[in-house]
Amino acid sequence: MELERNKERRSLILSRANLIWILGSLAYLCIFLFWEMKNQGRSLTGNLYILGFCGLSIVYGFLFLSKTFETSPRLSFVLGLILRIVLIFSTPIFEDDWARYLWDGWISSEKGSPYGITPESFFGELDPTRTEILSRINHPDWPTIYGPVLEIYFYLIHILFPWKLWALKLFLLVPDILLFFLIRTKYGIGSSSLYFWNPILIKEVFLNSHPDIIGILLLFYSFYLAEKSRFRLSFFIWGLSISVKGFGILLFPFLLKSHWDKNQNSKKAMVDITFSILGIVLAYSPFLFFSKETDFTALSRFAGSFTFFPLGYNIFYNLFGGLSRVFWAIPAFISILFFLNKSYSVDLGEEEKIGITFFLFFYFSPVVNAWYLLWMFPFLLTGSRVFWPSWVFLFLAQVSYLNYANLGDWKSVLEKGYYAHPDWLLLSISLLFFPILIVWYRIRFSSKIINSLDKTSLLG
Repeated sequence: MELERNKERRSLILSRANLIWILGSLAYLCIFLFWEMKNQGRSLTGNLYILGFCGLSIVYGFLFLSKTFETSPRLSFVLGLILRIVLIFSTPIFEDDWARYLWDGWISSEKGSPYGITPESFFGELDPTRTEILSRINHPDWPTIYGPVLEIYFYLIHILFPWKLWALKLFLLVPDILLFFLIRTKYGIGSSSLYFWNPILIKEVFLNSHPDIIGILLLFYSFYLAEKSRFRLSFFIWGLSISVKGFGILLFPFLLKSHWDKNQNSKKAMVDITFSILGIVLAYSPFLFFSKETDFTALSRFAGSFTFFPLGYNIFYNLFGGLSRVFWAIPAFISILFFLNKSYSVDLGEEEKIGITFFLFFYFSPVVNAWYLLWMFPFLLTGSRVFWPSWVFLFLAQVSYLNYANLGDWKSVLEKGYYAHPDWLLLSISLLFFPILIVWYRIRFSSKIINSLDKTSLLG
């Protein structure tokens, strides 16, 4: 009798969880379709976007707080997959980077390499498809800034499905699903669902077609392999992640420290590190046959002149002016040196250290695109001892879409530029992180502070 009651309770819980998953996925779908409808009618504004994003965040928070993420894993996966497939055929919002992706794929098929070639040199193109794509590329006077792994991806998509944006997004399901199962293996069902249903991930990858998910998978996998002591493959995969975007360079000292902690052999470390160089060289070599240029030329110009949603960087700039470009990354590198010393960081977990390093890097960066923050996302899913201000940053970065153009303030666009933001927005978000960091510190180290006070009182 008791066994039958337990079965009834389980089926009731599962039925309730299934219903929550279905309602949650419908809520996601409604918000995304609302954006699609408004976008097609050219009436989607930054304010409407933020309203919809707040709705997504509330649903996401409810699924987490109600612990629904830990139930019905198969249904959760299937519904998340269906949602992604729907978005693959939707139109990107507030983004035009996808035009460059398609253009680079065509240029690689024609010239062998996209590097050093500016889209503006093709102005006057007669082919209607190429003319349409060309008209949508931002900064057509700049050659591409994307790494070779991404360029190989763009090329392959163009060979298979020329000029098809849906194909570019469709095959991003592969690294996304692989990362889902990798997170599930490492952190468990709850963390993998927390990953799979994150509205920022879904929107930035499968609505707006940002292919960073390829590099994010490679970077996270390199650390997974390091935990298994498969260091040569780990360094090689890390090198490939660098060839997507260079954010993984921040984590190389952590990877090297993991190697040293397990081997403590400098010769072996040097040999294994060469595999990271091998990964980078192999990624670049197909393009070097056709061009002497790489993405470094355009990247150095981008890093030296472009700003977008600068937060802590504005603080530096007000203090030091143009010199800020030289040392804005110093806080992140100081944190790395601090974390490499066990005596100073013994109370912090590995993922916490990574979360803090990424936080400092992006907070002080002159360019903070919302999808950049997804690079730290898998390291925030450990469940315990996570640097939660990085979670706050991940969500708050979505207000970067509130630039003057998306707010419809065309007078300010003419005065300050298409990508500029209101000063009050940048200042409020910048300052908001100071109390957030203080709260994190007090909560995270409250027991240590109390113990030290008790010891002081006993000595007194």
